[in-house]
Amino acid sequence: METLKFMKDDWVRVKDSDQLMQVDEYQIVEPTMHPNGNHSLSSHRRVFSGKVWCTWVNENKAVITQAFWEDDLEPAVYAGSAM
Repeated sequence: METLKFMKDDWVRVKDSDQLMQVDEYQIVEPTMHPNGNHSLSSHRRVFSGKVWCTWVNENKAVITQAFWEDDLEPAVYAGSAM
């Protein structure tokens, strides 16, 4: 079982970047497995590919959605004043 670093709608950024993005979804793939090489017993299992789809608005006010490796992202921390 995978341990995911972020949840949908979390705010993230690429490491060493100021670009603020929001997590949309994790990329899930369904690889086909053939136990012992037997193609008649193939099975599918949903697994995390390692990529996270994120959305942000660029400098031209266009909405961009792109996949990033989960390990390249870090949580975006709000630097506002504490009350």
